[in-house]
Amino acid sequence: MSARLWAAVRREPLLPVLVVLLIGLSLAYHEFATVANVRNIAVQASPLIVAAVGMTFVIMTGGIDLSVGSMLFLAAAIETGGGLAGRPAAVVFAVVAVAGVAMGLLNGLAVALTRVPALVVTLATMQVFRGAGGHVTGQQNIDLPAGLRGIGTAVVLGVPVPVLLAATVALAGVFVFGRTTFGRYVQAVGSSPEAAANAGLPVRGVLVGAYAVAGLLAAVASLAQTARLGAVQPSIGQGYELTVITAVVLGGTTLLGGRGSIGGTVLGALVLTTVQTGLVFSGASPYVFDIVRGGVLLAAVLAAGARWTRRRRSPAPPSPNVALELS
Repeated sequence: MSARLWAAVRREPLLPVLVVLLIGLSLAYHEFATVANVRNIAVQASPLIVAAVGMTFVIMTGGIDLSVGSMLFLAAAIETGGGLAGRPAAVVFAVVAVAGVAMGLLNGLAVALTRVPALVVTLATMQVFRGAGGHVTGQQNIDLPAGLRGIGTAVVLGVPVPVLLAATVALAGVFVFGRTTFGRYVQAVGSSPEAAANAGLPVRGVLVGAYAVAGLLAAVASLAQTARLGAVQPSIGQGYELTVITAVVLGGTTLLGGRGSIGGTVLGALVLTTVQTGLVFSGASPYVFDIVRGGVLLAAVLAAGARWTRRRRSPAPPSPNVALELS
């Protein structure tokens, strides 16, 4: 048993951090350890987990997506437009999902078909999507119809639907990375785009697919987020991209691509949500969370920079067996 536990810790080193964090906060604040609070943390973390799983695909290719918060806002704006028109919830959800894929495809095609860095592309689309969402909502708070709030308030077998949704997305992500050709291609492209291209992999198609997944999951996250809040606010999604990226890199996914895990991403999202909840209990300034989030990102950037420097000083030749390894 101890060997299995040690293997789990080595595989996901953030797991003991989360456990220690939960124990420490429970000892410091008795209300923290209540079932209601733990349930609240899980529900709050659910949209972040969903969006972060999508971001993991993008960062694993060596890219980045700064537009995820704006995609979430535009998806929510589209949701309210469909809901207020009296359309069935299933139709509204389908339209939102398609819109998310379309936004992701726009990002992916722009990154894959041009030499413009993903940072610049998604910085531009972040403004485009945010402006489009503001136009749809008129920058007003819009209450969701009751039929669209179900996924935020419903419970199945004692488990909130947002938590089930996040678990389903996470398990699907684990399956894709571990058992599908697309998942292996994503990792290969992130490890070395040149070697992947030389091995005959569809590098551009993989990039487009990764951003499409991120767009889809940003839209799904918006459904859970807006249902929990019961309304669409003009500020929804602002700065969310930083929290999503932090969750991914905190979970061990390198900003240079090619290495990471969905399990680590989930733990990263849970750690961030737990820290944020702990700060609320402590009465600390909400800006402390920004400091924590920024510190994690700075550490990740410095680590990626150091790794890139080492790679340039002693470049590893592309493996001649890449095609065999991925077949």
